[in-house]
Amino acid sequence: MSSPKTAVTLNPVPGFCVKSKALQQTVVRRTATDVSRVHSDVQGVHKSPAPSPIPIPKGLKIFINIAWDANVPPPPPGSDDAIQKAMLGDDSNELSVDEPWFVPVVVSDGRQDTDKDQYHIYCYRGAHNGAISSHAYRPAGQPSIVFDCIFNSSVKSRTLKDPEFKAFVIELALQRIETQTSISLSRQISTPNIASKGKPETRQISVPTALYPDNHPNHRSSSALIQEIPPSDAKVTAKPDISSAPKGILKPQAGSSTALQTPAWSWTKTQSKTRIAVEVPNLTHGEIPSSTLDIEPRRVILKIPPLYELDINLAASDAELMAKFAKSNSGDAALSLKRMRDLEVDTAKAEWRVADKTIIISV
Repeated sequence: MSSPKTAVTLNPVPGFCVKSKALQQTVVRRTATDVSRVHSDVQGVHKSPAPSPIPIPKGLKIFINIAWDANVPPPPPGSDDAIQKAMLGDDSNELSVDEPWFVPVVVSDGRQDTDKDQYHIYCYRGAHNGAISSHAYRPAGQPSIVFDCIFNSSVKSRTLKDPEFKAFVIELALQRIETQTSISLSRQISTPNIASKGKPETRQISVPTALYPDNHPNHRSSSALIQEIPPSDAKVTAKPDISSAPKGILKPQAGSSTALQTPAWSWTKTQSKTRIAVEVPNLTHGEIPSSTLDIEPRRVILKIPPLYELDINLAASDAELMAKFAKSNSGDAALSLKRMRDLEVDTAKAEWRVADKTIIISV
């Protein structure tokens, strides 16, 4: 079962900027889903279509915007000893009661920009009215790459007060970029006198709810995502609690080994919403308490063990989608949905319409 997640929007506040450079030639391959992980826990989602790879020549300038947002999970509580161990890169936990301390960070996809540095070299002819003899000029607009590294706002205060902690935050940002891409970054860095290289981009992320402390506004208790809509003549109490974050909904029955069936499905456009109708004729109340439904900007995963499993991955190729949904005759629906906008994770809702034997997912 997938862990409960909370979908949030980041509007990063610029902090400071760091300039490095690529130590070797490489290529940065990007996808429609921009994933940044902290212990494989935080996933960032970038909504634009999959861009083409970016060639990275050796020596290319890399700008890293360090930014803040309260919706990024904060670091867990930790003693000074645990924090110092993290800053020193000591992951061992021997002879210590402290849990390993870490700082969540969301790293954006790299985006192309230009470096505005420019240089003019003038050579004059002696004393003939100061006439220019030669003029060497390096224009502004040299190519560069920019990354946003977004930390919880609580990290800001110590970063500004403690130079060693600031160095730790910068090193963490460099390491996360190197992990996410194939770029090897120079540690000979500078800090331009700017808050950020361009404006840090707004983005959606999907975060495991467990990363948020109990008192955080984004901490949510587990609740059902699917609301049951009973037949009009049935006296069944509907479950009214609907959360916008992907959460678990059904568990498999003990001892069941039946292969899960891919259900037929279709979709329609209703005003500003996309409405996905999934046919579930064999679904009963017994399965409802323990299924899983994950909704991402380009993917819907519905699991109802031991009956159904639907995985609509809109990042897959046309051929993969047609082959996957051939038996359920839903291939054309997948191709047409693929060409629509990203799904609205924040306002997603789902209903089990008992009389119609369908689950309606509105995104």
